[in-house]
Amino acid sequence: MEKSASARPRTALNECVKVVVRCRPLSNREKNEGHDEVKKRQVRQTDQKWYERLSTKGSGDQFQEADLPLQVVQVWPERGAVQVLNPKGQDKLFTYDAVYDAQADTQTIYDEMVRPLVASVLDGFNGCVFAYGQTGTGKTHTMEGTPEDEGIIPRAFRHIWQHIETSASRDVTHLVSCSYVELYLEDVRDLLSKDCKKLTIRGQELNGFYIPEMTSIVCKSAAEMARALRTGNRVRAAGRTDMNEHSSRSHAVFLVTVESQHKPSNRIRVGKLNLVDLAGSERQRKTGAGGERLREAARINQALSSLGNVISALAENSPHVPYRDSKLTRILQDSLGGNSKTIMIAAVGPAAYNYDETITTLRYAHRAKAIKNKPIRNEDPKDAKLREYQAEIERLRALIEQRRAAERRPRRAPRPAPGARPQPAEEDSIDAASLESEHILAESTIEQEKCRTEELEQQIRQLEERLVSGGGDGDLLDDLRQSRAVLDARNMEIAERKKREVEMQQKIDLEEETTASVTQTFASLQQEVDHKTQR
Repeated sequence: MEKSASARPRTALNECVKVVVRCRPLSNREKNEGHDEVKKRQVRQTDQKWYERLSTKGSGDQFQEADLPLQVVQVWPERGAVQVLNPKGQDKLFTYDAVYDAQADTQTIYDEMVRPLVASVLDGFNGCVFAYGQTGTGKTHTMEGTPEDEGIIPRAFRHIWQHIETSASRDVTHLVSCSYVELYLEDVRDLLSKDCKKLTIRGQELNGFYIPEMTSIVCKSAAEMARALRTGNRVRAAGRTDMNEHSSRSHAVFLVTVESQHKPSNRIRVGKLNLVDLAGSERQRKTGAGGERLREAARINQALSSLGNVISALAENSPHVPYRDSKLTRILQDSLGGNSKTIMIAAVGPAAYNYDETITTLRYAHRAKAIKNKPIRNEDPKDAKLREYQAEIERLRALIEQRRAAERRPRRAPRPAPGARPQPAEEDSIDAASLESEHILAESTIEQEKCRTEELEQQIRQLEERLVSGGGDGDLLDDLRQSRAVLDARNMEIAERKKREVEMQQKIDLEEETTASVTQTFASLQQEVDHKTQR
C-alpha cells in the first residue's frame, strides 16, 4: 500500500515529560518509631500560615515546639506544589504538573493524568508511565494496586478493552499483545517464559530498544492481560527489608502493543505502552540489607544513579546522554528524550526520617519536567503483526480454495497399458478389483483432503480470533455502555479543566513572587545576591 504524504510527519512537536508527585500517609511503624516529629526548630513568622493549615488549632493560638506538625511534606494539589519542611533552615518548594496527597485515590490519578496518555496509545502513539522514588513509598501500590484498590496497570487494561468494545468503529480491527520483563542484577529476564530465560536488548535508530526473543502473548480481554500480569509477578524478584515487607528487587516493565487496522483504507496504526515499576533506592543502614539483599540493593542503586544522570543530561541539553551506562536507561531511552509521551510518577513519604531521600526524589522529578520528547504517530509500520496475520489468513484461504477446486474436478478412469488385451472373463474381474481399489484410494484421499482443509480452516479461525473488531456502532451499544462512554468523556473534560486551573494558579504564584522580588528593598548588595541565590 502506498503511504500518503501526511501519514508520518517528518517533524514532531516537542512535548515535555509530565511529572506527577504522590505522597503516601505516615505508616504505623513510622509513628511508633518516632520518625514523625521535627525537633528544635524555631517557628518563623513567615511559616505561620503554613502551620495554621496543618494544625487543628485556631489561628489565634500560639505555636510551641510540641505543636510542630507530624509531617515534613505538605502537598498543595490546587497549586501543583510540594513543600518540604527543613528542620535546619529554609523550606523547599517544588512545582509539578500535578500533585496528590494521602487522601487522593488511584482512580483520580488515572482519570486526570494517565487516561489521556492511554487514549493517545490507542491512536497510534507510544506512551510510558513509570514510578520513581525511595523504597517503601508506594510505587508498586500505585502501579499494580490490590484486588480492592486497582493500580494504574489494571485500569489501563480495562480502558483499552472498553475503548475497543464500546468506542471503536466496527470497520477497525484490533490486535492486542503484551510482554513482561524484569531487570534483575543487570540481567533482563522474561517473566512470561517457563524458565525466565535471560534476554538481550537490541537497539534501533527509529523504534528505540527491542528484545528479539521476548515472549509476546496475544490477549482478547482485560482479564487475560491481568492474568499475564499475575503470572509474571509470581516469579518476579521480591524480598523483605527493614523498610518494606514486600520490597521489589528488580525493575519491571509491562509492555502493551495495540495494533489497529482501518478496513476501508487498510491503514495500520501501532501504539506501544510501557508500564514501568522501578525498584526503590535504598540505604543499607535503613534497610538492614545484607548478603544477597545488599548485592541487589547495590545493583538497584547503580541503575537508578544512571537514570538520574540521563535525566540531568537531558534537562541540561547535554550533547551526550549516557543511555548505555545501564540496561535500565536503554529500556527507557525512547521514553526519555525519544518518540514517546511519558508520565513520571514520583512517590515520596512524609516522615522526617526520610528527608534527604525525599528531597533527592523531588529534585530528580523537577529536572525531568524539562525533558522534551518528540511523539509521532506510528502509521503503517512494516513489522506490524496484524499485517502478518492478515497475509497468512489470505494465503490459507487461497490454499483451501485450490483444494476444494481439486476435489470438484472429475476423476478420469485409468487407461489400460499399451499392447495389453485382457480376456472378456478376466476383464470383469480386473475391472471390479480395479474399481474397488480406486474407490478405496479415492475415499482415503478425499478424507485426507477434508482433514487437511479442516486443519487450514482451524488455523484461520485461530488467527481471526486474535483479531478483535470494534463494537462502537450506536445501534449496537446498550444503555450501560453509552452511559459509561459519556461518563468517561465528562471525566476527561473535568481533568483537563483542573489541569488548566493548576497551570493558571502556578502562573499567578510566579507573577506574585516576581512582583514581590522587584518591589523588595535590600540593605546591601550582598543581601540581594543571597536572596536571589536562595530563590
